[in-house]
Amino acid sequence: MDASSSIAIAQRQRKRTWPILVALVAAAGLAVGAFGGRWFAGAGYGDDFGMGLLSVERCEGRCVSLSNFDAIDALELQIVQIKAANMTLPMNQQVPVPRSPWHGFPVVGVIALVAALLAAAALALTALLALAGKRVSLPIMPTTIAVLALAISIITGCIFLATKPVLVDLMTLGWTFVVFGVSAVFGLAAVFPLNRQIRPIDVELGAASATMSWGGSRDELI
Repeated sequence: MDASSSIAIAQRQRKRTWPILVALVAAAGLAVGAFGGRWFAGAGYGDDFGMGLLSVERCEGRCVSLSNFDAIDALELQIVQIKAANMTLPMNQQVPVPRSPWHGFPVVGVIALVAALLAAAALALTALLALAGKRVSLPIMPTTIAVLALAISIITGCIFLATKPVLVDLMTLGWTFVVFGVSAVFGLAAVFPLNRQIRPIDVELGAASATMSWGGSRDELI
């Protein structure tokens, strides 16, 4: 084997390896993003306040954890109490009333969590198939599931951010959201190259049949 052939094989190996590694990292990051409790953090509270896709935790002397559904109910009760108290106070002593929360907020969080976990599982399965050198023909490919789940998790994640309830004076984005966002981008970057590695190869067309229908590159067999 001459030097040019060795270089070509090494290049093809690198093209096959990087999507696998990126997909595994993305799958782990999506799982962290799904279960992490710091999509939001309370500015000025340090680690005393955090909200994830399922629950919120606030520590003031002791830590209290509520589901996002219960947090919405608690906020609505607080709004009612503040309004009632303000009716008995002069204008200059009245307390600002928090914005009424959207009841779909916790539902969107659950959808984002399920979609993120589904995307993580599909990416991990695809990466393992590519690592094992397996080409499969399924009615619904795991890469298709990964793309759809990533799209749903990104959309619902953005809605989750935009509709957050005002539970503390100032809520900022936390590290969990950063991990989720980066992992979603990594997943999208890896899923299409991986699809070319696990698609069946047509006997007549050869390696070109394993490319995406809109892709211009081809993975040659080693």
